[in-house]
Amino acid sequence: IEDAILLKERVASRPSVIVIGGGPLGMEVASGCLHVGCDVTLVSDVTPLSRQLGGHLADIFTSAAIRRGLKIVAGGKARLAKNGTGTRVALADGTELEADLVVTAVGDEPNIGWLAGSGLLTDGSLRVDSRGRVRPEIVAAGDVAFFPTSRGIQRVPLWTSAIDQAKVAAVGLFKGDAAPEFSFQPYFWTEGFGLSLKSVGFTPVVGAPDYCEPGAEPGSVLMRWQNGDGGGTAAAVNYRIPIPKLRRLAGGGPAALRPAAPARV
Repeated sequence: IEDAILLKERVASRPSVIVIGGGPLGMEVASGCLHVGCDVTLVSDVTPLSRQLGGHLADIFTSAAIRRGLKIVAGGKARLAKNGTGTRVALADGTELEADLVVTAVGDEPNIGWLAGSGLLTDGSLRVDSRGRVRPEIVAAGDVAFFPTSRGIQRVPLWTSAIDQAKVAAVGLFKGDAAPEFSFQPYFWTEGFGLSLKSVGFTPVVGAPDYCEPGAEPGSVLMRWQNGDGGGTAAAVNYRIPIPKLRRLAGGGPAALRPAAPARV
């Protein structure tokens, strides 16, 4: 919260801004800075959002960002250095950028150092079973926990995931093996550059969607991908749809959106 308040204060004077990191947070910060009139450059080693969403959705957001004035620079490792007028960013290929304000949004790592020597870590990570248990008497949930999914053992750093995990873990702590197992369907959303995205299912998705339905407004679209693990991913861009309906599309395909046939008597 303190960082967000400070950033709001700093961009009020419309400084030039460099954002390092092309994930959801970096893109949301870049969009907000553009919205208030800043000159914004984003540094990313890959197409922004491609790691999180996949190429198709990433291209939609990147194109919208460029149309709104975002400058995107390809770069991996970056080094910061202060000078008399601002902050200089030196990239690994020798490119140097300068701005009044630099914001880094380069991801997160679980804070598990305090668990060293506890016997709870497996290969340096905190892993739970399908009921959120590290041990029968210890549960974990949230960004720190790796848990079983249809795509293997994963850490899913979304607050919606943390809530779903916590509900299962609480029951698992009291009921043990009699507790229901975690049935996980990721839900993610982001807004920026005039776009609103809601998605249900695992990302990144690969290739173009198998199902595509234009919305009532220009640029609005509802999409679905069939995943190799047997599940699906549904995404709505500027497309109004209730989340339960989006979940049905992800799980059951377009047929799940059709009204049920009236019962015969």
